[in-house]
Amino acid sequence: MFLPLRKPFTLASGSKIRREILQHAGISPDIKPVDLDEEAIRQDAISKGASPQEIAMRLAQEKAYEAAAQLSHDHVILAADQILELDGKIFSKPLSLEEAAGHLRALRGKTHNLQTALVLHAEGKIIWRYVSTPKLTMRLFSESFLKHYLDVEGHEVLQSVGAYRIEALGVHLFSHIEGDRDAILGLPLLPLLSALRQHHILSDDFS
Repeated sequence: MFLPLRKPFTLASGSKIRREILQHAGISPDIKPVDLDEEAIRQDAISKGASPQEIAMRLAQEKAYEAAAQLSHDHVILAADQILELDGKIFSKPLSLEEAAGHLRALRGKTHNLQTALVLHAEGKIIWRYVSTPKLTMRLFSESFLKHYLDVEGHEVLQSVGAYRIEALGVHLFSHIEGDRDAILGLPLLPLLSALRQHHILSDDFS
């Protein structure tokens, strides 16, 4: 069963897992992936001294504005972004399996932060912002496990910052996770549902 919404609701992302998180909570969004030069925006923000949290928020906002420019004024738009940071270094999505292996070797045995930013856009402006910062510790996995992991997961890992999906085989990379699992997946659900109620986007029956 999908819940009634007061306005058209659009997810500005092609992420399958974000869509599934919403659908499991009874929300069926329209899907509107946006085409941004994320790396250029990221590098511009870094050059201006932005923190990882600020970079994630800027990217989420840019996605929302881009989607809004292509939709009618009555749409509520949800946009999100994730930034992975380890010891001051920001990791982008790997472009190849070889690069993914390098990222995972760099993260192995260490704790990194994920900055997961969400925004809601309505009536020409951002009406809600949220950032969650889970901390994830990778175990000292072997090279043979790394090879097996990449063989099985294949090019799916190129869709994820950090080259892992904790909802799949990637969970075996970790020894400890601290924080909201939904935020690790890319969409902290409970804060979002609270915002949808607060801004009267969900029907009163679910307020």
